Amino acid sequence: MRRIYLALVLLPLVVITSCGKKTDKDRAIELVETQYENSDRDLNFDGSKLDSLYNISPGAYADSLKKGNELDVALAELESQIEHLSQAESDSVGLISARLTKERYRLLELAKTKPAFIGWKLSGVAIEGDKHEVLSFNFDKGITKIIP
Repeated sequence: MRRIYLALVLLPLVVITSCGKKTDKDRAIELVETQYENSDRDLNFDGSKLDSLYNISPGAYADSLKKGNELDVALAELESQIEHLSQAESDSVGLISARLTKERYRLLELAKTKPAFIGWKLSGVAIEGDKHEVLSFNFDKGITKIIP
């Protein structure tokens, strides 16, 4: 009987707390509304979208690794072909190899910078009455403040 009573008491508490929980997007919208509460602008959040921000996008990171591996293969191929070429041709291929090597080092530096989560971005916030102006806002990791 005690267990049933305890379950009946805890169930409404769980339901109330889970229903009252705000999403990340709700918290971001609340911060923007607070900032614009004294403004004459009415904001429309219907089409807005909350995205995570990274110091380098995971896609760009993966792309730099892929391109770097492709450059490694191309450089190895060029180096193997230089031995069989004349001096003029060898110099020409050497210049191409030098440019590719420079690009490879640039990609290696990019690959050393791992994607790191730096915050959130709320984009697609429309201003009521002005169909052309759309705003975006950046937030810290915890969505506690708007950052520039």
